[in-house]
Amino acid sequence: MYHDCNSIFAIFLSLHSCHECQKLPAEKQLGNVEITNDVQSLLLIMLAVMVAKMVGDFFSASLYSSLLRLKCIPYLDVEPFVHHRRERLNLELFSARDVMEPHVRVLHLRENIASLAWLLASTSHGGFPVVGRPKPDHAQVFQGTIKRLELCMLLENEHIFEPETSNESFSFSHPLTYEKITVEKLPKPSRLAVLLNRYTTDPRYQQLFINLEPYINKSAMSVQAHFSLQRTYIIFRTLGLRHLTVVDLQNRVVGVITRKDLMPLPLEERLRLQLSPQSPDAGE
Repeated sequence: MYHDCNSIFAIFLSLHSCHECQKLPAEKQLGNVEITNDVQSLLLIMLAVMVAKMVGDFFSASLYSSLLRLKCIPYLDVEPFVHHRRERLNLELFSARDVMEPHVRVLHLRENIASLAWLLASTSHGGFPVVGRPKPDHAQVFQGTIKRLELCMLLENEHIFEPETSNESFSFSHPLTYEKITVEKLPKPSRLAVLLNRYTTDPRYQQLFINLEPYINKSAMSVQAHFSLQRTYIIFRTLGLRHLTVVDLQNRVVGVITRKDLMPLPLEERLRLQLSPQSPDAGE
C-alpha cells in the first residue's frame, strides 16, 4: 500500500511538471522512480508523462514558449507553419526575395565618418552589409558584414581615421585588434552618444574616412534572391543567424532577412501579399 501511494504521487508529480514544461527531461522521470523506489512504476510514469505532454500542448502553449513571446524573443520553431486560407503553404515554392527587406542600408569599405555616425544615430540595426569594388571598373558587390557594436568601438578610436585620398587605397598601419572591438555591450554608452553628435555636426569629420576592410566578417552567409525560402529558414535556424544578406546573380546586395522576418505572423503576412491577386494598376 505504501508503494502504491508513492507511485500515485509520482504520477501526479509528473503530470504537473509536464504541464509546465515543454519537454520533461529523462532525469526527472528517473528521479520520480527513485522517490518511489519502485522500478515497476517506470513504465506507468513514462506513459503518464507522454499523455500529460500531449494534453498540455493541445490546450495551451508551454511555459517556455509563453515566456519567449512575452519577452519578444525571435525564436524560430523547428518547422515553419504558415497557413493561407486554412491551407499550409509549402515554402519550397517561395524564394528569399519574397520575405526580404529590399531597402538596405549598406556600408562601403571606405566609409565617411560623418555618414557612419549619422547612420548609427538614426537606426537601431544590429549589423550592416559591406560592399566594395573588386576592381576599379566593377560594380559594388557584397564583401561581408559588420556588427553595430564593432562600428561603435571603431568610432571610439579616432586615431584610425584617415583623410580622403584620390584613390581607394588605404594604409593598414596599426589596425585595432579583434579583442578590442569585439564586446558584448558598450562600456560607456553616454560617451558614444557624445561622439556621434560631434562626428555629425563637426565639418572636419566630413573629410575623414575609415577603412572597414580589416574588421568586416568576410565569412558572412549570403543567399541569392531566388534561393528557396524553406532552405533559407533551415540555414537561419541551424546556424543561429540574426540577419542574412540577399544578393543577385552579380553578388550585389538587394535585400536582407532578419529573424523577425521569419517569425510566423510576419512571414504569413508577407507571403499573403505574394499570393494576393495583383491590382490592375500594379503593372503600370
